[in-house]
Amino acid sequence: MEFTNLLKNEVLWVKNFNKKFFFPMLCLLCVQAAMSQQTVSGTITDQQGVPVAGASVVEKGTNNGAVSDFDGNYQITTTGQGAVLTFSYLGFKAQDIPVGSSGVIDVQLQEDLEQLSEVVVIGYGTQKREEVTTAIATVKAEDFNPGFVRDAADLVKGKVAGLSITNGSGDPSAGANISLRGVSSLTGGTAPLVLINGVPGGLNTVAPGEIESIDVLKDASAAAIYGTRGANGVILITTKSGKTNMAPTLSYSHYSSLSSFSNTADFVDANDARALIAQGITLPVGDDLGYTTDWLDEISRTALTQNHNLNFSGGNENSTYAVNVNYTDQEGVFKKSFNEEFRLSADVSHSMFDGILKFNANIINGIQNTGALGNGDSFDNRIYRQALIRNPTDRVREDDGTFVQRTNKLQYVNPVGMIELTDGVIERRWMRLTGNMTVTPVAGWENNIMVATDRNNIFSGFAQKKEYLGYNGERFNGFASRGTTQQYTNLMEITSKYSKIIDQHSFSVLGGYSYQYFTSEGASSSNRDFPTDAFSYHNLGAGRGIDEGTASVSSYKNDDRLIGFFGRLSYGFDSRYNILASFRREGSSKFGANNKWGNFPAVSAGWTISNESFMDNADWVNNLKLRAGYGETGVIPSASYQSQTLLGYAGNFYVDGEWVQGLEAQSNPNPDLRWEVSKEVNLGLDFGFANNRISGSLDFYQKKTEGMLWNYSVPIPPNLFGSTLANVGEMENKGFEILLNVTPVQTSNFSWDANITLSHNKNELLSLSNDLYEIEGDYVNLGTLSEPVSQVTHRFEVGQPIGTFWGLKSVDINDDGLWVIELPDGTLEPFTDALQQDDANRQYLGNGIPSYTAGITNTFRYKNFDLSFVLNGAFDFQIINAQRVFYEYPHVEYNVLNSAFDPVYGKDIQLSNTLGQNFVSYYVEDGDYVKLDNITLGYNLNCDRWDFIKSVRFYVTGTNLATITNYSGIDPEIIRNNPLVQGTDDRDKYPSVSTFTLGLNINL
Repeated sequence: MEFTNLLKNEVLWVKNFNKKFFFPMLCLLCVQAAMSQQTVSGTITDQQGVPVAGASVVEKGTNNGAVSDFDGNYQITTTGQGAVLTFSYLGFKAQDIPVGSSGVIDVQLQEDLEQLSEVVVIGYGTQKREEVTTAIATVKAEDFNPGFVRDAADLVKGKVAGLSITNGSGDPSAGANISLRGVSSLTGGTAPLVLINGVPGGLNTVAPGEIESIDVLKDASAAAIYGTRGANGVILITTKSGKTNMAPTLSYSHYSSLSSFSNTADFVDANDARALIAQGITLPVGDDLGYTTDWLDEISRTALTQNHNLNFSGGNENSTYAVNVNYTDQEGVFKKSFNEEFRLSADVSHSMFDGILKFNANIINGIQNTGALGNGDSFDNRIYRQALIRNPTDRVREDDGTFVQRTNKLQYVNPVGMIELTDGVIERRWMRLTGNMTVTPVAGWENNIMVATDRNNIFSGFAQKKEYLGYNGERFNGFASRGTTQQYTNLMEITSKYSKIIDQHSFSVLGGYSYQYFTSEGASSSNRDFPTDAFSYHNLGAGRGIDEGTASVSSYKNDDRLIGFFGRLSYGFDSRYNILASFRREGSSKFGANNKWGNFPAVSAGWTISNESFMDNADWVNNLKLRAGYGETGVIPSASYQSQTLLGYAGNFYVDGEWVQGLEAQSNPNPDLRWEVSKEVNLGLDFGFANNRISGSLDFYQKKTEGMLWNYSVPIPPNLFGSTLANVGEMENKGFEILLNVTPVQTSNFSWDANITLSHNKNELLSLSNDLYEIEGDYVNLGTLSEPVSQVTHRFEVGQPIGTFWGLKSVDINDDGLWVIELPDGTLEPFTDALQQDDANRQYLGNGIPSYTAGITNTFRYKNFDLSFVLNGAFDFQIINAQRVFYEYPHVEYNVLNSAFDPVYGKDIQLSNTLGQNFVSYYVEDGDYVKLDNITLGYNLNCDRWDFIKSVRFYVTGTNLATITNYSGIDPEIIRNNPLVQGTDDRDKYPSVSTFTLGLNINL
């Protein structure tokens, strides 16, 4: 009762307070607020007095804003005293102006030349964007693809015209397949040279969150200064560092991701099997065993990934520092597949004697652990194969808990047992230490010496338990192996550069010396028949394979040296004309005795048309530059000692009462062995219109590679070995690249930015033979399909592009259930083994390399929200669907695709056993696709209320979410690790995944 009366008194007091005090005070505050509001108007113009339409006017610290009209006029009402207005527009510097008591504020925006004066990283230095005369693409950290990324390649996927980046695999330890401007070599690979802060390294050795920018040297006039390593282009990665007079900054980012198969093949499941049996169809895999098992589900999972990145940086007048820590724990969608990485890096710089002497030290250290479900491999693809072909009506385990095995079939193993009875790891440790000392004795003359060492150590351990059934039915009673690899690269580079500006003339001269020494060594051993599973791969000596002769041991070591002298001269006049010329002379221990040294010249020029006097009245043109360049680059032989006679031990001979190991030749000497030379011409146009709301570049190129390496058959004798590696072939690549950046909408609260890339490449093999070395017919046939098919699928031939399919063209099946083959002369013949074995009956069936690639990135920003999505596509190419080749034949002893029972060419063949497993054009499909690679929704928290927090961003990202294609396989974005036989979608590849990510970025 007392509590009730007390509550009534309190309520009555509040009502009286509101009536006497609160409402009068509220009215007074509203009047005061109305009096403090102020309407401000004015006109916004550029430096020439031209009105700027669409300029943004925002009251600082609020969402209150306005936009100038067509005549540059604006009007805004401020919300309080002391207001500050921010005036901004794309291509101009933002200005903050206090309102004060003035009701009229006219603003003249100053042109922001930062885009043109932006520093671009080039070979052995930097250059202002306005001086660039070569084909260089730059992607800054703020433009990287967000969310789940496996390495640096994912950051720029779809953003650099001509740079093809494909993943094609969900293996957490797999890297991207990268090529730039097509295939330039038969044996040298397609991957560009990757330099991290000037030191060669892998894309996965640097944490994506640590990267400041990625510059891609696309044409030979830019890459020639790297000589024999630059034919496939150069990717320059610059990591984050501290800045002078920079307050300590702490940044933390985190994301968590969930991944699952983006698509799965439609194989017969238990319900399908029973429905087929009900129709009177005999299952290829066998009888209905009464169970229901999703074998793919049994060996897979929804995979979790977490990533943490911490960056601390700062600096004073003389010193800077930056430390980055990154940790990634990524599960694979297949059980026991994983990738765990820890990376630590530090960068420290110090300046002395008023900047005359500078020191810089940089270290990158990392540890990577990946699961090893194969002997030395992160994944055994046969596990995936077994899950596809296993009887879906079978069970996983027997009643006693052992794994069900059906040994009556060849290469038919329980995939769950393959995983659970396997234990393995691959551990990689790397350390890259770089030191720079720079001396600037006089203004403009900079001398630098860089020393670096890159150390990589790889350990692999693998074990199979005693219960494990071998792939061909054999039992090893336990198997284990261990292997180690050590790779060392020591690098020293000395450069001296002098720069000077005299009136309207600017020039710089660079000279340098480079020395690189590389060593690789390793050992491996294996044993079997162990007394217990407890040892795993930690006690190889306990296996009986040593006594039985089934154990193995091997080791190796090789090294090579690369030495280069280089120079570069650049000249510019009146910000209109620029010339860049470079020359590198380089020698390698991999070359033959007669060709130890090579020369790599380059020259390029640029004409900035927009800075000419006759363009003064073209206010809508902000930048218009014409570029032209020529350069020569090289591809160095991939292995050491190939110019020399190599001998190997083979067999034992009984001589004078002793067994002696015999020697046999493994290669012929070639003193003329040298580098492959690529000669490239590039024509380019850079443009920027409408205050740079429309900008980009257009490039045309033609690249001819001479002296391509190939192993040629030679007679014995006089040669010791049956083939010789020689420089003979010629190849040409030509095409164009388009980069377009557009800002269709920009207001104070909303903007829309679009980035579009399009590239086209045409490849042709020009020559394979000369007077000394000849390939009969000027073609080579290759195959990509394993047993039991094992037929020719590709041919590279003079006059044709690389990656061309070669086989029988099927057009129908006959009444006997045989393929009807159209021969090159147009006649039709039923398929026979004799017809298949005759190469004259084959013809070209397509090409596995896309002629066109494209990427579109759209970014929308509304107040504190942003939405971006990335589309990537590839066009005009074909794919060999290997799963269909193997699993669309309904008369094998294994499980098959549901499509195996579909009509072929409109005819029912399910009762025919004559079609067979053969590669014909029926299995070649168009591969064109457009893929939604990345979509991100983000929110930037307003941090004005906190002094210690600069920014907070939340985001959600989806990657590889949808694909538009007519291809019937699981993913048209396939693995491209062999330049000669691209286009085969392997039946056993680790399927690609779709990923959903939640992320957080905090800057203090």
